[in-house]
Amino acid sequence: MSSRFAFIRNLSREQRRLWAIGAGVFAVGTSFKFAYFQFSRGLMVEDMDARHLRAKAHLDESRDFAQWAEKDRNKRAPELTDAQRRQLQQYLQLMAEHNREVHPVPPTLRTNSVAKNNID
Repeated sequence: MSSRFAFIRNLSREQRRLWAIGAGVFAVGTSFKFAYFQFSRGLMVEDMDARHLRAKAHLDESRDFAQWAEKDRNKRAPELTDAQRRQLQQYLQLMAEHNREVHPVPPTLRTNSVAKNNID
């Protein structure tokens, strides 16, 4: 290792001082970058944890509301009759056939709907 830095012995005092200042600036800069990275990383991790907790709470609240809304809807709405259920399925198939980008129709339903329409 001494042979690698042997050129330093041949430098004048001012040049050695400049090398020492440059090495010090490099060391201080590297230390500052490392400390700043650790600090900013800590802030980001804390923020992500807080966001995650808020999102989980919001998801739980949404699930609770969805369960309540389903129960409320089922209490208020009368049960569909067989004729109403059949009409609703026909309407949904019709919408799916004419609005494929909005309501994609699986191939099995396409063939079934054609067969049913020919029978009816």
